[in-house]
Order: sequence, then structure tokens, then C-alpha cells
Amino acid sequence: MGKQKVVSKVLTPAELVKALQSGSITIAQAQAMYNGVIPIGDNKGIAALYDIDKQVIQPLVWAEQQHILGLLDGRETGYDGLAITHGPAPADAAGTSRVGQLTVPDGEVWFVNKIEVVTPVGVSANWYCDLWPDRLGALGYGQAFYPVAIGPADDVEAEFNVIAPLWEPTNKQIALRLPGGTKLTLVTINTLAAVAAVVATLWVFGYVGKQLVV
Repeated sequence: MGKQKVVSKVLTPAELVKALQSGSITIAQAQAMYNGVIPIGDNKGIAALYDIDKQVIQPLVWAEQQHILGLLDGRETGYDGLAITHGPAPADAAGTSRVGQLTVPDGEVWFVNKIEVVTPVGVSANWYCDLWPDRLGALGYGQAFYPVAIGPADDVEAEFNVIAPLWEPTNKQIALRLPGGTKLTLVTINTLAAVAAVVATLWVFGYVGKQLVV
């Protein structure tokens, strides 16, 4: 006689929850199906599996902030600071754009409380974060922080702390968490023809936390 295919009668955890919710099996019957333990909770009177991400992983984000493993203040160009030069040879025509980018190193997590952008005379700028979807589909760098470019000849601070929104409505009330691989992009645009070298800068302020969530 040929072999018969054995069909597993064991419910998956998701199927088990549905069966409990519908009342087709009891808690005792569910426990009898498994040698181990399936953590099942109650959510407003309905059986539900424990969500490990919400109960364990996400709370670790708060623990990450308790460790200061390095400082961020723009002192290291290419790491937490960048500079973009317009002109002088060849002179940039009005409307010329340039791009600079910082990437959070793999294995690090940054908690940012300020991003400062300084624009010289004749240059406007905006910065972008690739964690934020850009629904306008502008440049592909993520959503721009400011709705319109800042500058020329300006020094603007985007701040992330509990009282920062009281100073500027564009500020946010919690530290900006940037996991490894996150890209911050500064885009600058010449508003005048450059006759001398002018430099726009972006500096990141905050600290490196202890990565516990990937």
C-alpha cells in the first residue's frame, strides 16, 4: 500500500486565537494542543496573542536613550557635519543646486536634539530625512523638514525637545531617533551668480545611544 500523507491538525498561533475568539475551542483544549506555553492575553474581552514588538522591542527604544556613547555637535565633517561650497571656479549660475549627505553608521543609533543649517549670502537650503516618506515626490531624499527653503544669509535651528515647539512651530517635542543607515541630505541652491566661494553648513547636535533595536 502507498504511504498516506500526514496532515497536521495543530493550529497555528493565529488560527488558535481565531478559534478561541469564535468559541469553537476552549482554553483547556488549546493548551492540550501544545507541549509548551502560548501566551494569550485578553484585549477588551477578546483573546489575543501577546505582541512581542509592542511589549518588548519598542520599550527598548527608551532604554537606548539612557546610554550616551558619543557626542554629536558637527565637529566631524562627514560624520555629524557637512559643508557645501558654491563657486568660485567655475562660478555657479543662479539656480544651481548642490547636495551633501550624512549617513548614520551601521550599528549606531543617534538621538538628535538640534540640526543647525547656516546659509551664506546668495544661497538657500533645506534638509531632508529619508525616514520620512515624501508624498510630494520631489527629490527622492525623503520629506523636507521645512515646507519652503531657508535663507539666503540665515542661521536656522530645527530643535527636538519638550519645549522646542513653543519657540518655533516647526520644532518637535521629542528627540529625533535616527537608526543606522538613516540619511540626512542638505540641498542648497544658488540664488545669485557666485562671484566668490560661499559655504553652507549643516551640523547635527545630540548623542550616540546604545543600539538595542535594529
